[in-house]
Amino acid sequence: MWIEKKVSINEKEHTCLVNGNEIEVPFFKGYENTLEVTIDGKTSPVLSLNNVGDRDETIKIEVKVNESKSNKSRETTKLSK
Repeated sequence: MWIEKKVSINEKEHTCLVNGNEIEVPFFKGYENTLEVTIDGKTSPVLSLNNVGDRDETIKIEVKVNESKSNKSRETTKLSK
Protein backbone atom coordinates (compact mmCIF):
# COMPACT_ATOMS: atom_id res chain seq x y z
CA MET A 1 0.00 0.00 0.00
CA TRP A 2 1.44 3.36 -1.03
CA ILE A 3 1.61 5.92 1.79
CA GLU A 4 2.46 9.60 1.36
CA LYS A 5 5.40 10.59 3.58
CA LYS A 6 8.04 13.28 3.97
CA VAL A 7 11.41 11.80 3.04
CA SER A 8 14.83 13.41 3.35
CA ILE A 9 16.97 12.95 0.23
CA ASN A 10 20.35 14.69 -0.16
CA GLU A 11 19.53 16.87 2.86
CA LYS A 12 16.31 18.15 1.22
CA GLU A 13 12.80 17.14 2.21
CA HIS A 14 10.50 15.68 -0.44
CA THR A 15 6.88 14.52 -0.34
CA CYS A 16 6.98 10.95 -1.64
CA LEU A 17 4.92 7.81 -1.95
CA VAL A 18 6.39 4.94 0.06
CA ASN A 19 5.55 1.24 -0.25
CA GLY A 20 7.84 -1.01 1.79
CA ASN A 21 11.30 -0.58 0.32
CA GLU A 22 10.13 1.40 -2.75
CA ILE A 23 9.88 5.19 -2.90
CA GLU A 24 8.42 7.31 -5.69
CA VAL A 25 9.50 10.94 -5.64
CA PRO A 26 8.92 13.76 -8.15
CA PHE A 27 11.95 14.28 -10.40
CA PHE A 28 14.77 16.43 -9.03
CA LYS A 29 18.16 17.31 -10.49
CA GLY A 30 21.11 15.41 -9.06
CA TYR A 31 19.09 12.33 -8.11
CA GLU A 32 21.86 10.15 -9.59
CA ASN A 33 24.12 11.04 -6.63
CA THR A 34 21.69 9.79 -3.97
CA LEU A 35 23.34 7.23 -1.68
CA GLU A 36 20.84 7.14 1.20
CA VAL A 37 17.40 8.39 2.21
CA THR A 38 15.85 9.11 5.59
CA ILE A 39 12.29 7.95 6.27
CA ASP A 40 10.68 8.42 9.69
CA GLY A 41 14.08 9.29 11.17
CA LYS A 42 15.70 6.07 9.90
CA THR A 43 18.44 6.24 7.27
CA SER A 44 18.48 3.53 4.61
CA PRO A 45 21.05 2.92 1.85
CA VAL A 46 19.85 3.19 -1.76
CA LEU A 47 19.91 -0.04 -3.76
CA SER A 48 18.70 1.38 -7.08
CA LEU A 49 17.49 4.60 -8.76
CA ASN A 50 15.30 4.74 -11.86
CA ASN A 51 14.04 7.74 -13.85
CA VAL A 52 10.66 6.20 -14.71
CA GLY A 53 10.21 6.18 -18.50
CA ASP A 54 13.18 8.58 -18.85
CA ARG A 55 10.60 11.39 -18.78
CA ASP A 56 12.10 13.39 -15.88
CA GLU A 57 8.78 13.21 -14.01
CA THR A 58 9.17 10.50 -11.35
CA ILE A 59 12.18 8.86 -9.70
CA LYS A 60 11.70 5.35 -8.32
CA ILE A 61 14.11 4.55 -5.49
CA GLU A 62 14.64 1.13 -3.95
CA VAL A 63 16.18 1.13 -0.47
CA LYS A 64 17.45 -1.53 1.88
CA VAL A 65 15.04 -1.81 4.79
CA ASN A 66 16.36 -3.19 8.06
CA GLU A 67 13.52 -5.22 9.46
CA SER A 68 14.03 -5.81 13.14
CA LYS A 69 12.87 -9.03 14.70
CA SER A 70 10.34 -8.78 17.46
CA ASN A 71 11.53 -9.38 20.99
CA LYS A 72 8.90 -12.05 21.33
CA SER A 73 10.75 -14.37 18.96
CA ARG A 74 13.95 -13.97 21.00
CA GLU A 75 12.40 -14.69 24.38
CA THR A 76 13.14 -18.04 26.02
CA THR A 77 10.10 -20.27 25.99
CA LYS A 78 9.19 -22.91 28.54
CA LEU A 79 9.93 -25.63 25.99
CA SER A 80 13.48 -24.45 25.30
CA LYS A 81 14.51 -24.65 28.99
